Amino acid sequence: MPTPATPHHGRLRDQSATARLLAADERDAIASIRDLAAITRDRASEARDLRRTLHLVDEGAPAAADDRQDAAADREQAAFERLHALVDRELLADALAVAANDPLTGARARAAGLHELDLLLDRSRRGAGLLVVAYVDVVGLKALNDSKGHAAGDALLRDVVTLIRGHLRSYDLTIRVGGDEFVCAMADMSLVDARLRFRRVCAELAGAPHGYAIRTGLAQLTAHENATELIARADVKLIDGPHAQH
Repeated sequence: MPTPATPHHGRLRDQSATARLLAADERDAIASIRDLAAITRDRASEARDLRRTLHLVDEGAPAAADDRQDAAADREQAAFERLHALVDRELLADALAVAANDPLTGARARAAGLHELDLLLDRSRRGAGLLVVAYVDVVGLKALNDSKGHAAGDALLRDVVTLIRGHLRSYDLTIRVGGDEFVCAMADMSLVDARLRFRRVCAELAGAPHGYAIRTGLAQLTAHENATELIARADVKLIDGPHAQH
């Protein structure tokens, strides 16, 4: 079963993201310089046209048309640089989006997910302040890995996340915080509603051919509580029993 990304992998990803941003910024800077050059050439051509009109320039001097042609070339190159800068940023956005998801289950990866949870707490406090967090532990994963192999364990994790998402709303947050542990965050949902949804998940898992199970602990956001404290309270509820949903 794949292990969560290490700090080393995270540093490499950050370095790659920084390099792409720098490359995009450099292309934008080059494009701006070329635009300035084009403006300068246009003004030079206008000045030459005026001087020719006033007969203040030798016939053998460079034609204003040459400046206009060079200005057009500068603008074309500037557009090319801006297009490549846009592509660099889009590729970076795609790479970061992929890195923000757990590759096995599709849940949000720990770092990205916890950051989003902080933002969700801020939004909830600006509104009604109603938010519930569920700490979820997949029961028997190690035993399944040992008896049937890691492929079976991977399939179980994927099935659990798919089932949880099926009983939550599309915009609810599901984060993989450990090998067999997940955190779900549900804004504008009551504790009663969240408890009912996870009871259904537990029932479906228990009714599956292999009879798998999860343990869940639920906690509702209180005033002045941060994400770490909220998750810790949900975790305490989880360890109270195999199917705790307080």
